Amino acid sequence: MNWLVIKDTKWLVFQLTSMLLAAIGITLAVVNNSYWVLFGVFSMLLMFFAVNRASKMTK
Repeated sequence: MNWLVIKDTKWLVFQLTSMLLAAIGITLAVVNNSYWVLFGVFSMLLMFFAVNRASKMTK
């Protein structure tokens, strides 16, 4: 991992928020709430933006 990416706060916020949304989605799936799909989609979307940002920064 490149040090430039690790120091980037926007990338870090995207990653942490994505992991938090995934954890909430898993918790909602365990308690049989149908909103877990929404949290899963948002988590993947934020992860996509984070990976895209990291790949642009390392080129």
